[in-house]
Amino acid sequence: MAARVSTIWFVDNNDVRAELSLYPQPDQAAALAIAQRLHPGKEFESLGPHPLSIAATVQPGYLFIGTYENISVVASAELSACLPSELPESWLLSPHAPLTFLVSSSPDRAQGSFAIWENGQLRRSFSALPIDIVENIGIPQTWELPYWSGKHPLRYPPGILPDPQALPFHPQQFAEAANAEWLGFRYTGAPHEGDLDKTQILLWGFKIHQKSEAPKATVPTTEQPEQAEQAQQAQQAKPKPPAPEPVEIPQSAPTPVPPAKPVAVAPEPDPPITEPKAREPKPPTPVAAEPPQPDFTDAPEVPRAQIPEAPTAEAPTPEPKKRSRLARYFGFH
Repeated sequence: MAARVSTIWFVDNNDVRAELSLYPQPDQAAALAIAQRLHPGKEFESLGPHPLSIAATVQPGYLFIGTYENISVVASAELSACLPSELPESWLLSPHAPLTFLVSSSPDRAQGSFAIWENGQLRRSFSALPIDIVENIGIPQTWELPYWSGKHPLRYPPGILPDPQALPFHPQQFAEAANAEWLGFRYTGAPHEGDLDKTQILLWGFKIHQKSEAPKATVPTTEQPEQAEQAQQAQQAKPKPPAPEPVEIPQSAPTPVPPAKPVAVAPEPDPPITEPKAREPKPPTPVAAEPPQPDFTDAPEVPRAQIPEAPTAEAPTPEPKKRSRLARYFGFH
C-alpha cells in the first residue's frame, strides 16, 4: 500500500458498500459543524468538494469531511500521528455509533495501521513496520488469516536477504486489505470486481486557519441558491456592451520643437577702435595714350600719410586728420 491514507469512518449502516455505491454528495453544513467540533477556536476556508482519492492523502493544515445519510468520514493528517488505541476521545465523534473504522498508511515510514470500534469500544487495533509490530490489540478477524499464514509475503530486491524479524506481509498492504473488507474499495493496485470507484466518493475540503487569518467558510441556506440563480438570470438578461470597433487614428503633425532659450553670455569689453585702412585704388582703365601729368615741381613736398598707431583702451581716440587734395588723389580719403 504505497498511497498515503489517513481516514476515520463513522457508520450507522451495516451495508456500507450499498450506501457509498450511490456516490452521494457531501453536506457542506454538516461537514463544517464537524470541522468546528474537531478544531474549536479555528477558522476554516472552504475548498469545495474533492474526491476521496485525493482527500485521503491530506497534508497538515487541511481537513476533508464527507457526511452522507448514515456515513461520515474525516481525512486528517493527525490520524496517522498516533497509535489507534491512543486516539483522543475528541476524534470519536459518534461514541455510540455501531461501527467506527480507522485506516492509516504512511509511505515515508512504511507503516500501516487500522482499528475498529463497536458501539464505542475498541475491538481490534493493529499498527506495524515491516520488521516490527508496534500495536496488536484484540482478536484477529477472519479476513486477516491469509496474511498471517504467509500468502502475501514481503518481496525483496535481488540479492537482498529478508530480515529474520520481518513480518509475513507488508503493513501497508495489510491496512489496504482492512479498507477493502470494511468499505469496499482499495487505494492502490488494480480494482477488484465489485470495488467502488474512490474517485466518485466526494468529501468537502477545508483549510484550517487561526482566528482572523481568513474569512469563515459560509454555509449556503436554502434561499441562497434561488437568489444566486435569479442574480445569474438578471446578469444574463443585461445587454452586453458592443464590442469596440477599430478606429482609424489620424497621424498627427509633428510637434514643433520650441527654439532653444538664449543663453545669457557676459558682455565682453569693446575692442579698441583702430583707424580704418585705406581702400585700395582700383586699377586704372587702360587708354590709348596717357595724358600728361601735371608738374608738381613747384609744389611743396608732402610727406606720405602715416597711419597712426591704434590707441590703447585707456587713451582717448584721436580725431582723424584732414587730408589734402593730393592725398585724396592717391586714394587716401
